[in-house]
Amino acid sequence: MEGGIIMILDLQQQEAVTTTSPRALVLSGAGSGKTRVLIERIAWLIETQKISSSELLAFSFTRKASGEIQDRLKERIGRKAHGVQIGTMHGLALEFIHRFGEAIGLRPAIVTVYGEWEAGYLLADVAQEMSAKKTTIRAAKEALERYYQTGEEPSEDDMGHDLFKVFLARCRENNAVSYGSLLVGMRLLVPTLAKYLHIRHILVDEIQDIDPLQWAIINEMVSSFKANLFVVGDIDQSIYEFRGAVPRYLVDHSGEFDIYRLEANYRSMPEIVCAANRLIEHNQDRITKTMRATREAPDLSPESVQVENNTQSEGIVAMANMRHCKEASVAILARKHSILSKIDRLMEEAGIPHTYIGKTTTLTNSEPFRRFHAFLKLAVNSFDNFSFLLIRDIIGLSREEYGRIRLEAADKGKSHFQVFEGNTDFLSFQSVSGSSLSQCAEHVNANCPDLSPESLAFIQKWVGEHSDDIASYLDWLATFDVQDEIKGDESEGITLATIHAAKGLEWPVVIIAGCNEGIIPARPNDLDEIEGERRLMYVAMTRAMDQLMLTVRPTESTDAAGRTHKSPESRFLIEMKGDR
Repeated sequence: MEGGIIMILDLQQQEAVTTTSPRALVLSGAGSGKTRVLIERIAWLIETQKISSSELLAFSFTRKASGEIQDRLKERIGRKAHGVQIGTMHGLALEFIHRFGEAIGLRPAIVTVYGEWEAGYLLADVAQEMSAKKTTIRAAKEALERYYQTGEEPSEDDMGHDLFKVFLARCRENNAVSYGSLLVGMRLLVPTLAKYLHIRHILVDEIQDIDPLQWAIINEMVSSFKANLFVVGDIDQSIYEFRGAVPRYLVDHSGEFDIYRLEANYRSMPEIVCAANRLIEHNQDRITKTMRATREAPDLSPESVQVENNTQSEGIVAMANMRHCKEASVAILARKHSILSKIDRLMEEAGIPHTYIGKTTTLTNSEPFRRFHAFLKLAVNSFDNFSFLLIRDIIGLSREEYGRIRLEAADKGKSHFQVFEGNTDFLSFQSVSGSSLSQCAEHVNANCPDLSPESLAFIQKWVGEHSDDIASYLDWLATFDVQDEIKGDESEGITLATIHAAKGLEWPVVIIAGCNEGIIPARPNDLDEIEGERRLMYVAMTRAMDQLMLTVRPTESTDAAGRTHKSPESRFLIEMKGDR
């Protein structure tokens, strides 16, 4: 076939790839080749069913996954892959808003996206102007969280209603949307998209981790486009309920789909697969599926699953370094960053090369980083009054001067920045607005050298790998994800990551740190959360290809005040042994 190789599929994969069902759910176990199935499904639709590539829309969970699908699809079918729209739901939402934003009252070419920190700052500023009480602010935050996950606005009698509405109005005034509102905008655009796009097949990866609003968007797209739906996922790997994911949706609506199972595990040693099966069988909210190991353990190989008791951070560092020195790449996974941070520090002190996934994400969410980028956002969107607010104190504007600018802007129908720009040469913004990303960043850094030098380094690295365009960079940054930190082959060397960040990845050796009650599961007495915590452990275990090491911290410790704290071995270690 043109542009690629014919991929070998097992029988279950073939059935899924070639189904003619209008609504197909592919339950794909860990290591079962779901990415291969998605790629072959698209190739089959284009080459066998003669579907135009422009009639396909594919949603992935991370930008890294989108890139992998695009690259492998190009290898598989060549230039026919270029017309397929592939991306994360948030990424494609921003793309559609840029194209069709006028339909929802935005100037589409220059839309600004506020991240979590910026949205929180803006909400606090609006609350201060309204003299809102703490209870009102809390209610508005809860209303916004529901809005981002369901698309439903609060009722008029909700305590946070007025603050919620003013916050959204302020965003519109700035020709901006919050990250959470991207999907709300996408849902509003579905009728418009149906007029201009001719989508016949919608494919969704990691379907178990989408929230009610995303389900609504998918179902409304299927209805408006009259499209077939092909979704791939694994309820047993649903770990994003804290973001609003509803794995129960698939259980409750399973009758609406023709179900196909991918149960052959091509990744892990048999002992790892069996332990994972025994663990996840304790969950009740699932659609039954049992993984089958296809690999065979070589003779005289060490045990694939090992439990290491009384293991502190120092022991984990030594364990990882020893296995890496034996030419095996290693991942250290943990439930929370507090465990990883200590391991990271110990490795740095020992001079052990490693990668800590999550450090860059911490930088991009920091206040100095966001204030630095407010200058860049103004260079693209002069209507963004909020970004101007973020730089007000940096450029030395007093509260009185800022107030006069706001009054003049209201009187002349201009933005705050437009008024300011016409009355000052500060930072030479008129020339900055037409400059490249690197020029603009260097100019800001030269005038504000103590603001965020890390931002300049971050931008220079991005320019070296991408374009030197401000708008393209800001769009990329708007949907930045922790897995964007992973460059090249993530299975090289020693990697530190939370279990959530490790989703979809694999390593020859995986060490899970802190297999204790109170860590994983985090709240051992909360029975409503135990199934979610068990899925998290299942995901961590199934990242391992050859060897899985489960480390247990000391089950009893004494603090400085002489108090004794108990942290028993995680119940999940007992369950994966087959003991009930």
